[in-house]
Amino acid sequence: MKSLMGLFLVFCASSFFAQTSMISDTVRRKNEVVVYGKGLPVALTDRTSSLQIFDLVQNRALPIRSVNEALAYVPGLDLRQRGVQGVQGDLSIRGGTFEQNLILINGFKLVDPQTGHHALNLPVLLTNVKNVEVYKSSGTRIFGQNAMTGAVNFVTQPERSYGVNMQLFGGNFGGLGFQSTVSDPVGKLRQSVSFGYDKSKGYWYNSDHTNQQVFYDAVLPLAKNQELKALLGYSDRSFGANGYYTPSFPDQWESTQMAIAGLSHRAGMGKVTLLTKASLRTHRDEFRLKRFDPAFYTNKHWSEVITVEETGKWESSLGTTGFGGEWRLEGLNSTNLGERERTYVSGFVDHTVKLLENKLLLVGNVHYFNLYMNGNTHQKILPGFELAFQPVASLRFFGNIGQSYRAPSYTELFYQDYSNVGNPNLQPEYATNAEVGLCYSNTWGQSVSGSRDSWKSKLSMDAALYRRNTTNMIDWVRSTTVPQDPWMPVNLSSVIFTGIESNVFYRWNGDGTFMLNEVSLGYNYTDANHQFVDPLQTSQSRYAFSGLRNQLVGRITASLTHWVTVSMAYRGVDRVGGNAYSLIDAKIQGNLNKTVTVFVEGNNLTNTQYVEAGFVQMPGRWFKAGLQIKMLD
Repeated sequence: MKSLMGLFLVFCASSFFAQTSMISDTVRRKNEVVVYGKGLPVALTDRTSSLQIFDLVQNRALPIRSVNEALAYVPGLDLRQRGVQGVQGDLSIRGGTFEQNLILINGFKLVDPQTGHHALNLPVLLTNVKNVEVYKSSGTRIFGQNAMTGAVNFVTQPERSYGVNMQLFGGNFGGLGFQSTVSDPVGKLRQSVSFGYDKSKGYWYNSDHTNQQVFYDAVLPLAKNQELKALLGYSDRSFGANGYYTPSFPDQWESTQMAIAGLSHRAGMGKVTLLTKASLRTHRDEFRLKRFDPAFYTNKHWSEVITVEETGKWESSLGTTGFGGEWRLEGLNSTNLGERERTYVSGFVDHTVKLLENKLLLVGNVHYFNLYMNGNTHQKILPGFELAFQPVASLRFFGNIGQSYRAPSYTELFYQDYSNVGNPNLQPEYATNAEVGLCYSNTWGQSVSGSRDSWKSKLSMDAALYRRNTTNMIDWVRSTTVPQDPWMPVNLSSVIFTGIESNVFYRWNGDGTFMLNEVSLGYNYTDANHQFVDPLQTSQSRYAFSGLRNQLVGRITASLTHWVTVSMAYRGVDRVGGNAYSLIDAKIQGNLNKTVTVFVEGNNLTNTQYVEAGFVQMPGRWFKAGLQIKMLD
């Protein structure tokens, strides 16, 4: 597989000299935010579905120590952590399972064929991630397989000048850590390298952890019409896994290593723009039921995923035509799951037209996939339609309907242990997604150049109503009449998710002394109606009955002086089949000078007892303190 990767990288490079038109490397155009989830830049104002840009630079007042933890503050996202500081967590979007969404870094897909539990084993850090693009509703038109309920793209951008961004912190439970990103451009080459390390003794028995991350990011304009991007990332983490998967073995332990290499080239020929991408992701996982007795029960898994994508768009008098294809090879060598390999091929065509002086946008699309798995071929054509209407610059209405799909993971197909058994007869799951919504954004007030008040006052609001009809949905179930039966994944007859989501954000402009800076409030409600294969409904579900029903997220940031700010965040969670709980977090930070900032932050200030995933009791009240050093030429 690695030799094939080399051939594909050569193929990627061979297209560099066939392109002949201008490509801009800017991330803002005419003051419009540009998103890169698909790889080709698209103006945020052209969106036809729910899409949120979570700016980590602007949200530096959040009490978080990893990019994973930032997702907990985005309404509609359900980050269910096992442990602290992003050690391991499952992400779901709008009631979906952790297997039904896609994680990306700079548009490179982090597909894990073993299990979605490893999707957030990320090599990126708070010091190098600029923003997070959160795509809700179906992401199949943009991303293909796995993005049934949406996708999350972590975006990094090397600085254009030399710079250092560093964080050091310590806290309860023996927590220590640092993150550092150094940008050092050489000629036209913009590049940065990041290092991260953190550890903790744990907040209860067998909950210690150690994390290490390394990430390299580079952008190189090859000519006026060409741009090359590359990334290399590595994550190494080990942790006591008490309660992660079963309460019967409190000495569970796990160690994972993930590496990714990606290369992309973007160029154009007249009105045609092409993007070629190739990547290799490898992952190693070792899991023990008894930490200090590996002979009792140990699983070892090695996976490799090679992905090659070609995406393009053609501008014409009839509109914009998008097209593309993907080829992916997924391989696994496992002591429990065996040696496995499958191939995936997909392609898409979409066409966008703008009418009524560009106020009305219409998109029609068709997606095709072919999956060869377990000796069988699965293929299907999935259509979709999207629209947006913008009567005035500050208000936009949108709607979309389309189909999405996901192939089962190898764990769902073949896993076996004392209380779980895989199902090799599983079929891919499908969903029909529909959404209507609106977004409002307005900015006013005069910016004061060069002062602390260099932003304008801003109000933004958005709301969406969504419905997802999932057929053949995969979930782990067991009999309610025979509790000793093992859990087994099955294709449920159907699950219909209906929900509403709303967000309000306001930023004030002022002198920065004793004033509110920002207030945000988001609410998400999801109702799930399940139809089991068993007509008597004597099955117990592991994941389908544990999603969010009500979610309320609020944040306030205020200035005490010109150099001291304080922020508070509230998260209220009500799960289907679970107890409701509320969490309050806070952070206070002071700028000692233009370079150094000190901070103290506290999580779960009300000392709430709660469980997010598995059988892991999350920590009560805990604190961290540290400093950030940021220098930029």
